[in-house]
Amino acid sequence: MEKVKYEELLPYEMEAIMSKTPVAYLPLGTLEWHGPHLALGNDAVKAYELCLRVAKKASGVVVPATFWAIGGMPHPWTTRLDGELIGNLFYAIFEQLSHVGFKVVIAVTGHYGLEQVLTLKKEALKLMRNSNMIVFPIAEYEVTPDTGYHGDHAAKWETSILWYLRPELVDMSRLPKTEEPMNIYEYGIGGEDPRINASQKLGEEIVTTIVNRLGEVALRLLKETSLQRSQYISALAKQIRVFDEKKLAKPTKEESEAARGRYRQFLDLLWRGNYVEAHKLVDALLAE
Repeated sequence: MEKVKYEELLPYEMEAIMSKTPVAYLPLGTLEWHGPHLALGNDAVKAYELCLRVAKKASGVVVPATFWAIGGMPHPWTTRLDGELIGNLFYAIFEQLSHVGFKVVIAVTGHYGLEQVLTLKKEALKLMRNSNMIVFPIAEYEVTPDTGYHGDHAAKWETSILWYLRPELVDMSRLPKTEEPMNIYEYGIGGEDPRINASQKLGEEIVTTIVNRLGEVALRLLKETSLQRSQYISALAKQIRVFDEKKLAKPTKEESEAARGRYRQFLDLLWRGNYVEAHKLVDALLAE
């Protein structure tokens, strides 16, 4: 099986991959409490394992995981770094990946704090305006808007994913045995109850979807024309505006849900490379 870990490649092995598929997969996460049942490094471990599987499927090189990030839960053993510092770090990593010759970077953050995700996207946008490299910066659920997976914290989805990817890092017996709901501030679990809803089977299903779709994205981005690249960069800039202008926070619950539904449609169009339709949809969202 082809080696894909940057740090393990010999020069001739790197040359062979770069001559065929100059794609870097950049896994990002943090060190943070993820309930009493998941490893503290869940976010980066999850992103790294996903990237390894994508690289083995579509080829490319996996960069060592970055565990330093912005924000985190108000629980023990959680690291929280300054946003400007992390933004500079993200940009520097992108810059170096461009310097060594990668044409595409798939940057996957398993840590979903809004500031983390927006900072990643903004630094990717900045880099693409100063380089010919294409960066696809996402939280992994951004390629699964049609599956019901929209991100959670140590709940149904994250538990299922890590349980499938790295079962030795999950101990479900540590969850409370009562049937009472688990308050997020006490247990650090946000989303559907993992005691009832999580499973390795669900983890396998969503991981397979993410890996297949990210593989499609990586290979497509390598072939995109200058026009398509420009359309993608413009769509990413507008995606950032949606959050900067708080377009998903509407006065009523019904309006907010409708806006989020349109945003998920935009995500689906974006990962599929349907930039023209993605622009139409996000322009309508921004005009509201």
